[in-house]
Amino acid sequence: MSDEPMDLGVLAESLAEVLAAEWPRDKAIAWARDGGGGSGGLFATDLWVAMAGLGWTALTVPEIRGGLGLGVDAALRLHIALGAAVVPAPMLGTTLASELVARAGTDAQAATLLPGLADGTIRAALAPVDDAQLAADGATVSGLAADLLDAPGATHLFMRAGRGGQAGWLVVPADGAGVAIERFALVDPSRTLGTVTLADTPVSDSDFIAASPAVEAAVTRAAMLALAGDAQGGGEAVLAATIDYMKGREQFGVPIGSFQALKHRVADHHTALAASRELLDHAAALAPNDPQALLYALSAKQHATRMTAEIARDCVQLHGGVGFTAEYVPHLYLKRAKVNECLWGTRAAVLDRIANLLEAA
Repeated sequence: MSDEPMDLGVLAESLAEVLAAEWPRDKAIAWARDGGGGSGGLFATDLWVAMAGLGWTALTVPEIRGGLGLGVDAALRLHIALGAAVVPAPMLGTTLASELVARAGTDAQAATLLPGLADGTIRAALAPVDDAQLAADGATVSGLAADLLDAPGATHLFMRAGRGGQAGWLVVPADGAGVAIERFALVDPSRTLGTVTLADTPVSDSDFIAASPAVEAAVTRAAMLALAGDAQGGGEAVLAATIDYMKGREQFGVPIGSFQALKHRVADHHTALAASRELLDHAAALAPNDPQALLYALSAKQHATRMTAEIARDCVQLHGGVGFTAEYVPHLYLKRAKVNECLWGTRAAVLDRIANLLEAA
């Protein structure tokens, strides 16, 4: 790679252009309506292959391991674009697993996992830091990891575990011995959720990634920024789609977008999105070792996810009666936003953590 810094604006435009061509809104609507094009698909396979081919899965993987070696700013732009297009792809797990392995994995683990994460052949489902830990001290592990995002379509499962008195993540192939994954339907059709059950699954030290509190904070920060970016992109996209609709929909012979009361609501949403974007950009710009890095990431996540859910809900109303139908997009963004609110901690849980960090400061 060149030593020149990445132009994030150019990156964002490139991501949006590709998704506009490869995953337009009619595809997102069809996916939601038909359950993966009628096939019950776990993710958009062709799109995932295209994303990997363009290097999107390699954004934050170190160059020495086949990645592009970019930082959280680049990952944020990617998740903003994915949220704007309502893409059904397991990118969050890849982002977080790359962060974990690069920071805490052994040389052997990095050599085994990072190239596959970079080229998209490894699809990771990674459990949040506060998930219950599996007891992984023996040669086999039995236990359950509930509500693991993207587990049904993953090739590798990163589950919270304790081994040798250390906390971390246990990495198990999804097709390994004794591994069973039960899929659960989500209100958000662009994502999958599963409960993983291990029954005497063989493990060794090489399958365990020990994580210090600093590593856990870094992974959590990456998750918060990715989810906040996904929500931010969704909020901006659903508002833009709604404004386009309001320009063409007429009542009393004039576009409804000319009604002053509706203009005020749209203006309020624009203001909220602009403020959220500033908070998100500031959170991503902080150095990983900045004492406030995790605080701002948590704040961005709880704010962006709540705000987008409220905006998407109002966009349903701004569409009028058709806003409740499957042929229009507001419901896609509302469902995704509500799931984003719950991932890696509900709003109440995240606010509690923010309060704890402020008290400790």
